[in-house]
Amino acid sequence: MPKMPTRTPLDWILLLYLSLAWGMAFMLIALALPSFPPLTLVAVRLSLGALTLYIIMRTAGLRLPTDKGWWQRFAALAVLGNVMPFSLISWGELYVSSSLAGILMALMPINVMILAHFFIANEPMSVRKAIGFVLGFLGVLILVGAEALANLGGDAFWAQMAIIAATVCYSINSIYTKRLPTLSVLVAGTGTLVAGSLMLWPVALVVDRPWTLEIHWVPLGAVLILGMFSSGLANWVYFTIVKRQGPSFLSMINYIIPVIAFAAGVTFLGEAASADRYVALVMILLGIAISQRRLG
Repeated sequence: MPKMPTRTPLDWILLLYLSLAWGMAFMLIALALPSFPPLTLVAVRLSLGALTLYIIMRTAGLRLPTDKGWWQRFAALAVLGNVMPFSLISWGELYVSSSLAGILMALMPINVMILAHFFIANEPMSVRKAIGFVLGFLGVLILVGAEALANLGGDAFWAQMAIIAATVCYSINSIYTKRLPTLSVLVAGTGTLVAGSLMLWPVALVVDRPWTLEIHWVPLGAVLILGMFSSGLANWVYFTIVKRQGPSFLSMINYIIPVIAFAAGVTFLGEAASADRYVALVMILLGIAISQRRLG
């Protein structure tokens, strides 16, 4: 049985950066939405991220590949890891709070656990993991169950489902990333963001007509931070973590992301913090902790 890679301080630093970059993103999206519709928001975010990484990549003396096969992989990575989840989350936050969106993202490790059982060596399902899955699922039922039943088919319900669908996209993407052929993580991150930008801009131009938008300073600042730090640098760190430690280690960011998103939404945006959300958060995180804990 292959030995699990040793975790170094660098791995934990990278994990902390990604947790902060993605955890604060939910608040930044909420701040950006008054000026930027979801598709335009994601297109600008991806473009700024691509520009940031491209400058770093060229400074490092690296180039994007010309092989058609790699651009097909970049397109798949962009759809699963950027275009679909970013768009789903941005649209979802039109109807649900940033703190609730962050809590729903805690489902990602449970999705990864199930997928890794079938596609990644040394990641089998176990009783311990199954218990964690049940706890996490019950937490989600507490979080969205009553509201979903009361508003079945309403905007809030489908917004919650959109954010949950985003977690599935992220989970599939992390498994796919681990199975990629060898390539510089900086090149992979840049190529993915470039591919995502090229795919999304034509749709955003037709749907949102961004030249008609009225842009204010706070939303613009939020988008700039989203693009450079939560998309560009975060994408580079994401590929680095998956290549160094694999998707299971990456999924542990969801110990931290829901807490950061929840705290940022409540503290800076004045969002509601009802008792059932605290209970749901605890149950989801407990489920993740049980499913991810290493024995022995």
